[in-house]
Amino acid sequence: MAAGMGLGVVNAAATKRAAACPTVWPAPDYGTVAASVRDLFRFLGLDAANPLGRWIQPGMTVVIKPNWVKHEFGSTVGRNVLFTHCSLVRVLLDAALEALAGHGRVFVADAPLQGCDFARFRRQSGLAEMEKDYGVGQASACRAPVAFLDLRRQWAEIDDGSSYVRWVHPLAGDPNGYSLVDLGARSRLMCLGVNARFGVTDYDSENTVGQVSGCRPAGRHRYAISNTVLSADVILNVPKLKTHMKTGMTGALKNFVGITGAKDCLPHFRAGSPRAGGDEYPDKNWLSHAASPVRKLLQTRAPLWLWKLARAGAQVASSPLIHGGGWHGNDTLWRTIHDLVDIARNYDVGGAPRPRPRTILTLVDAIVAGEDCGPLKPRPKPCGLLVWGEDPGMVDVTSATLMGFDWRRIPLLSHLCDVEARAFTDFCGETPTVVTSTGPFAAPVGWAGEIEAARRE
Repeated sequence: MAAGMGLGVVNAAATKRAAACPTVWPAPDYGTVAASVRDLFRFLGLDAANPLGRWIQPGMTVVIKPNWVKHEFGSTVGRNVLFTHCSLVRVLLDAALEALAGHGRVFVADAPLQGCDFARFRRQSGLAEMEKDYGVGQASACRAPVAFLDLRRQWAEIDDGSSYVRWVHPLAGDPNGYSLVDLGARSRLMCLGVNARFGVTDYDSENTVGQVSGCRPAGRHRYAISNTVLSADVILNVPKLKTHMKTGMTGALKNFVGITGAKDCLPHFRAGSPRAGGDEYPDKNWLSHAASPVRKLLQTRAPLWLWKLARAGAQVASSPLIHGGGWHGNDTLWRTIHDLVDIARNYDVGGAPRPRPRTILTLVDAIVAGEDCGPLKPRPKPCGLLVWGEDPGMVDVTSATLMGFDWRRIPLLSHLCDVEARAFTDFCGETPTVVTSTGPFAAPVGWAGEIEAARRE
């Protein structure tokens, strides 16, 4: 472990490094962020004039993958807690363009939730200004072109207060199209069997089951992945650090959910409780058991007033409502995420394996992180941190440790020690020692009391 110049370097796997750079601002501007990132790169021994030149050479295609999860709404408006701060994207854009030296291409791309109103998001996030400054028509002889892409193939008008789906509209999605990548027996979902009843909240479960396990008896595990992402030589991964109701925390690994244009092919849970072969909610939780089929019946089929009435009734019930796999017993979503990171690391356009793994570099936005009801309704937690690493698994273990969580109790992270995870991480179980503390994060309902590092046995 080493520290200096306002930086902490966290011990990682022998061949990788992750660093945490403390800052002091809750709502940073570009100049402050740029200075902090420069300090971080300097501490890591990178070239001050061309810090990403170690990985990015002229002629390459670079994809910057932020977290554009949703527009701000309700208590999150103006609090910098939902999505990656635009100043970080600008810093990495500038660094990538410097490395390309006018030859190559940069894409800034993500697939937000289907309920993200992208027009509102563009205004709130600073994306509209970035498009003016860097977008098509702004390229010059000394700068590679930059394109900004919403990778979704559909947008749903959803009532922010109640999550009621009013309408679903088609979107153009990735102009370069999508590849259906079939992991087959390599998928971490394979061991769950071909009859698993997969589901995704607010999506048609029939589509999920059909995409993932429709070919029996061997099973198939297919993902519709953006060709823009699959054409990249380097991915600059820029997640927002938050708690997450389905995975405990979200950071470098979970951010790869946004490389697909069809989230209905991403299993998030298995229907029912563990006793019934599922992991949607705990056993003996009568409210969740009753609410799951009612939610599916009412969503888009009942009038808004009836939907809100049902939600209000659930909120005043004596037992907590756990739905959509939002608890520590979720044994599905971590598998899907591992599959997606495997694809991002090891597959090309058309679904063919790459001859060499793709470079993935991560810069985590923990300037204002999110705790409690993450990822969509988190409480802001100003941390003033940037976390950098070449290994997304090590980055997330480091981030979880900073959050005051025990990575061994989070399936997304504990299964990084599995031999199958060697496809995308070198992490083998060493708990990092951190020199910076953010103070413990409040875990979301369904995880509280289960993943805290200080939890008593």
